[in-house]
Amino acid sequence: MGRLTLNPEQDGLGYFYGAWIDDDGSRVRVDVLPPRSHPRPFFVSDDAAQHMHECDWIVYVDGEEFARAQSRDGLALALEQRSLAR
Repeated sequence: MGRLTLNPEQDGLGYFYGAWIDDDGSRVRVDVLPPRSHPRPFFVSDDAAQHMHECDWIVYVDGEEFARAQSRDGLALALEQRSLAR
């Protein structure tokens, strides 16, 4: 298994930043872009706005899309299913 930690607030670009922490303590940085329907800060970068999905939460690892979830609560499961934890 493993666990996902995310900053409680979005940054000024619209992303939640955090990490996936594996059982052995190894960490992978993750960036999460919430859907358009999620409340967001005053400023969202044009790049982020173009990538926002109507209802999916998008998880990026090393700048590449890695997984999607239907809710914030489903992010950890989506990461597990994609075998981020090695």
